[in-house]
Amino acid sequence: MNEKDYFQMHTEWLRFKSCLYDMNTGLPVLPLVIEDIRKLSDDYGKVVVIYIDITKDIESLYGWQMYDKLIRQTVNSISFLKKEILPENTIITLTGVRSGEILLFLSTDKNGNILSNDEVERIEKRIKSKIENELPGWEPNYIFATKVFRTGYSFFTKSPTRRMERTIFQAIDKARRIIERQKEESRLDRDLNLEYIIANNEIRTVYQPIIDLKNGDILGFEALSRISNDSFLSNSEILFSYAVETDMLLDLERICRTNAVIHLPEKLNGRLLFLNSSAKGIYDPEFKSKKFENFLEEHSIPKENVVIEITEKLAVTDYQSFDKSVRILKDKGFKIAIDDMGAGYSSLRTISELKPNFLKYDMALIRDIHKNLIKKDLLETLIPFTERLGAEIIAEGIETEDEFETLKSIGIKYGQGFFIAIPENPFPKIKVKN
Repeated sequence: MNEKDYFQMHTEWLRFKSCLYDMNTGLPVLPLVIEDIRKLSDDYGKVVVIYIDITKDIESLYGWQMYDKLIRQTVNSISFLKKEILPENTIITLTGVRSGEILLFLSTDKNGNILSNDEVERIEKRIKSKIENELPGWEPNYIFATKVFRTGYSFFTKSPTRRMERTIFQAIDKARRIIERQKEESRLDRDLNLEYIIANNEIRTVYQPIIDLKNGDILGFEALSRISNDSFLSNSEILFSYAVETDMLLDLERICRTNAVIHLPEKLNGRLLFLNSSAKGIYDPEFKSKKFENFLEEHSIPKENVVIEITEKLAVTDYQSFDKSVRILKDKGFKIAIDDMGAGYSSLRTISELKPNFLKYDMALIRDIHKNLIKKDLLETLIPFTERLGAEIIAEGIETEDEFETLKSIGIKYGQGFFIAIPENPFPKIKVKN
């Protein structure tokens, strides 16, 4: 065999292998272990399938790298349990390549005893606990108003009349339906909780100053919403991320805007008030009519001092309508800021067409910028681009003196973060002394 034929054969083998094994986890896919499952059924009669579904929302919100990492962590946790409480012949597989659906097939406990319902539930709880405890940086129960993962299980036995493959798939489908029922029940609870928060205005407003990094002068204050009641929607980021999926987003954002204006602890005196809006919220009829303008006028707040800060957690698909809605606000005299630069769906197209007054760079770009030359060079490069747009850069999430001094040294004009002041009501004092 010559070298060319060898490499061609090797390439074909790798391609074939990638269809049978998941490269992210090293686990085989389900069709490859059907015979092993059949043998388990032949040996013990009854087999349980435990279905672990890692929510796909994480990939859409954080990207495939984070989703893959979460899948790997979960598989590692299960592999550890295989040594601790699961029998040696436990089969661990995925429903498909790059899938977030993990399947465990087993018939006995660690000591070889046939599994009862109570024992399976004990194993399922142990699996949940292990996964949750080994997810650093993730909330075990809820993230963006949905569980990071859910589990379900079902039993099946060998049928004399039905194909084993169909028996297995039927059991998997039953476990999947259990998970779907859990999701639906959880969704109903979240809807009711969101309705309660809106109906009872369980929202308080705090304000974080945005300052000139060189002289410490206050440019303005960003109004941030905090939830008063204790529930799984009490985290503001979770609350708004979930509200995007419902028809209650506009109601929620209206209440937050109203509270931000009503609860201002003192006059702005020429300083700016930054009010957050989702890209979806920009279409709110309140903005197009005079209602919001009249409301500001009643509270002696010039609209020229109000900045609508657009957060693009979801991609803008209809640029024409979006651009038209933003232009209505600009024509009325409002200023525009684009939030989450470097983290959301803020694109060069969005920026160039909207011509915002401010570009707010996400803390992901600011974190440890004094140690990261790429981040530093990137922001330095963006300064002349921003100036040509007629906009200003605001650095978000400044948490250390090193970050503060680095941003100041490269020419970033404005910033906010815990190092400068923690959000409070009344307006907090600036901790930085120039």
